Amino acid sequence: MAVIAYVLVRTKPGTSHEIIASRKIPGVQMASSVFGRYDAVLVISAKDMDELSSIIYDVIEKHPNVEHTECLVSIPYPPEEKPKVPAPTFSVISFQCPSCNGLNRQGAAYCHLCGYAFETAEEFLEGKHER
Repeated sequence: MAVIAYVLVRTKPGTSHEIIASRKIPGVQMASSVFGRYDAVLVISAKDMDELSSIIYDVIEKHPNVEHTECLVSIPYPPEEKPKVPAPTFSVISFQCPSCNGLNRQGAAYCHLCGYAFETAEEFLEGKHER
């Protein structure tokens, strides 16, 4: 994954324009002079932390007019998300016996644990069930 860093640079007075010319350095995406505590901001893109440290330590900090640098490594946001796998769906294939609460297969006529006789839908609708 690519690494993006913002490098804040403090230079000797009046030399920030030389650092801005560092746009020609491979990996430097943007360079701007700024007002404030720092004189320049560089945006560096590298393939990994090793390449980033090589650009910063071997090129930028060795520039004769650079007095101080501060590196802010960007955290990628939003984090890479793995595709969500849909939850499996299940169909009801059993029911509870009203007498012993044991699970029985759908369509069973008797409870396999206590022998309770289940009513069929037809018997229930005809009113043959016990109250």
